Amino acid sequence: MTPQAAEPDRSTGTTPARDGRPVLPDVEAVAVVLITGASGTGKTTLLRTPAGPGVTVLSATCTEAGAAVDFTAARQLLPAQPRSGTQVVAADGGHRTVLHLYRRALGLLQFGPVRLVVEDAHWCDAATLRWLHYLLRRCTNRPLQVVLAVEPREHPALNTLFADILGTPRQLILDLDAPEHAGTEPRIDRLRRFLSRQPNLLRVAVATAVLQRTDAELVGALAGLPPQLAVARLSTLRNTGIVTGEADQPVPPAVAAELLGLLAADELQQLCRRAAFMLNDADAPVQRLAEVLLELRDLDEPWMLERLRDAATRAYRHDAPAAVRIWTRLLAAQPQSPDAAVDLAVALLNVDPTAALVHARQALPRSGDARTKARAVVCVGLAALVTGREPTAPYLLHDAMETLRRTAGSAPSLRDRIQLATVDSTLAANAVIGGTTYHTVRSRIGEAPASVAGASSTHRMLAVHALTTAYEGLEVQQAARYARLVLDRPVMGDSWAPLMATRVLLMTDNTAGALTAASRLALHHRDRGEPCAEAVARATWAHVLLEVGELDAAWTEATTALRLAGDGDWGAATWSAHTIISLINSSQARILAAEAGLEAIHERGSELPLWEQVQAVGATAHAAYWAQDYDRALQRLRVCGQVIEEAGVCSPAFSSWWLDEIILLGLRGRRSEAHLRLEQAEEQCRRWRTPRTAGMALLARASLTEQGAKVELLLGALAELEHSPAPLHQVKAQLMLGRTLTELGDRTAARRHLRDGMVLSNRLGYMMLAAHCRNVLSSAGGRTGTELAACGELSSSERAVARLAAGGATNRQISEELFISVRTVEFHLTNAYRRLGIRRRDALAGIVEPMPLTRRATAPSRRATAPPRPGGPASGSAAGPAEATS
Repeated sequence: MTPQAAEPDRSTGTTPARDGRPVLPDVEAVAVVLITGASGTGKTTLLRTPAGPGVTVLSATCTEAGAAVDFTAARQLLPAQPRSGTQVVAADGGHRTVLHLYRRALGLLQFGPVRLVVEDAHWCDAATLRWLHYLLRRCTNRPLQVVLAVEPREHPALNTLFADILGTPRQLILDLDAPEHAGTEPRIDRLRRFLSRQPNLLRVAVATAVLQRTDAELVGALAGLPPQLAVARLSTLRNTGIVTGEADQPVPPAVAAELLGLLAADELQQLCRRAAFMLNDADAPVQRLAEVLLELRDLDEPWMLERLRDAATRAYRHDAPAAVRIWTRLLAAQPQSPDAAVDLAVALLNVDPTAALVHARQALPRSGDARTKARAVVCVGLAALVTGREPTAPYLLHDAMETLRRTAGSAPSLRDRIQLATVDSTLAANAVIGGTTYHTVRSRIGEAPASVAGASSTHRMLAVHALTTAYEGLEVQQAARYARLVLDRPVMGDSWAPLMATRVLLMTDNTAGALTAASRLALHHRDRGEPCAEAVARATWAHVLLEVGELDAAWTEATTALRLAGDGDWGAATWSAHTIISLINSSQARILAAEAGLEAIHERGSELPLWEQVQAVGATAHAAYWAQDYDRALQRLRVCGQVIEEAGVCSPAFSSWWLDEIILLGLRGRRSEAHLRLEQAEEQCRRWRTPRTAGMALLARASLTEQGAKVELLLGALAELEHSPAPLHQVKAQLMLGRTLTELGDRTAARRHLRDGMVLSNRLGYMMLAAHCRNVLSSAGGRTGTELAACGELSSSERAVARLAAGGATNRQISEELFISVRTVEFHLTNAYRRLGIRRRDALAGIVEPMPLTRRATAPSRRATAPPRPGGPASGSAAGPAEATS
């Protein structure tokens, strides 16, 4: 056989080039070739190079539409044969089709080498990829070669099917963008050399890149050619890969940038200006026209600014960064325009609120009109909700509202009513997040939400009512109803309202709804390209995850929020995220890391909004407790209480600081102070009753009660907390109950609760709390070693068999109970012995909880206790002084 190309260099794994251009390797030398390269790099030319004599070449071109249909590409490679009575049916999951195609490929291989070429393989259907892998594995000694061509942006490195195919021993990855294949000549020079001999082709290519259209009349007019000539040149550009088949972007951005780089700056400006006029006359999509206008140095036509404003307004609905880019250009064209500065500030609110605050403040002195000034002040207020407490924001908003009322007169128009409602709701939002001004909010907003003009204002006022109702600690259902009204509506502009509604749902124990709302909000802002709003949503998401016992997930979301924030001063995101990470660090015995993470936040102290300030002070108290600095922990808890009380917040669900303080005061011998705090907390818990607050109140009462009455209180707390999303407080109750029962002499019952607490705290990832449980369990005579830890690694089937065996059931009885064979019982028991590190059946009773048979009258029941399966570290709310029962 005559080879098509030179023999590949096996020592380097590369393919030699002919005249500086890469060529496909010989079929017998390489089994799989993956070609990747952007348009214009010669990928199509390489694939269509004639093969050597005797080589059968079969090609297929994949499309996005065909990616969902099984064997689309395979049937292009091997078209169906017109044989009567034969039809390939994939009713068995495609197995028959695979065998049928395999036999046909073997038939072709009998006549000589075969090369299968798949273009745009990133759109290849999964069934064809599985068939190619199947074919390669069974034709290792036959002259078969599979060539896959993909776009760089669609590189299949993460696709397991591609990974399987590329796992073939004889494989080669050919990157046409790599320097060794592009040569020493820069790519733009190669493109210029390619087009230099055909000036008309160059003009058409540049015109297509500027217009991003393939209309022959439009492209020809910009290139100065008749439509007939433009059609022929466009066909040539398609064949060379410079122009693709994508309607929205026929010239890829990288290729377009290189084509435009061939022109001088002045020439490019003239071309873009002509293109802008042509697109405007042709009534082209405003987004495409805006992209051309953004390239112009001078926007000297009035219609240009109008089109850009229209494009920015449309882009803001789905692509915030694009809107920011357009408004930035508009402000550069009108640097003294306050409206342009305010429009840019509005677009930046969810992208970079710090920059939005700067532009809004710069617009204030230039705003002579009351309405423009009100818009600028609203931007200042909304940015302040994210960047942190802005002392002047409430005063600016109040002054703007009074000025706007005077301007609007006694019969304001609809536009003025909407703007007044926007200013009023922004003022109320700034007041409710700042602790010192919270007490003035209720007098402003009334007892129930009033009908206001404007969707965003309605959302914001509903969120303010939800927060104030929750802070007052009186109507759980009413607060939850307001929060759901906010979350049931689409997000309008800023995300402050749904974020506050999410916090209210968390306070009402509706953590499922809070998790759904936070995650949905984070994904919404991610899709819109708004990193700041996404970071704030992820920080809130992390807080909810921490409360419900998902420690790993909370860590992931908090670190993601910090990554999105980067160096930006996005207080609401960075403060919450740092606090959550510090809480997790302190609960996992990384005290120094926890304290280091809180230093920067502690310096700003009272500047933080109410929610973030309480979070940060509480995290400092927890870190101090685990560092065994109990006096400092009490001092920080006292500060936390003062901040909450000064804000007028009466809900016990806002923070668990009071439970930690009561228990720690009792342990430090300051019982009179603890009883005073307990009376206040119990009254608040009666008014704001949820399973979590009821269980916490019983825990606090039990910590100050004599041993004889403690058990009943702690059992009641456990019963309440089992119905609440507060797994950490369940551990605290188990630990306190286990210690109390040990002191009362009931060690058997104590071990059961201590083991449950130890396993649960291990599963949540609270290592310090788990150590407390382990120490108390050891003093109660319980097992704490590897056997107990390994018990959680049993599968559900192994655990069921082991529990029945621990209860005294025989293998036959277990098989009848679980409806499995005796051999299956023996198999599960053998695995259980190995995992638990035991050799005898009777050792199970000390490790797993016995389970009696339900299909016989009597069953031996040896009492033993063991934990449920501990999974990987999950999350929960911060462990703190409430564990200090050791």
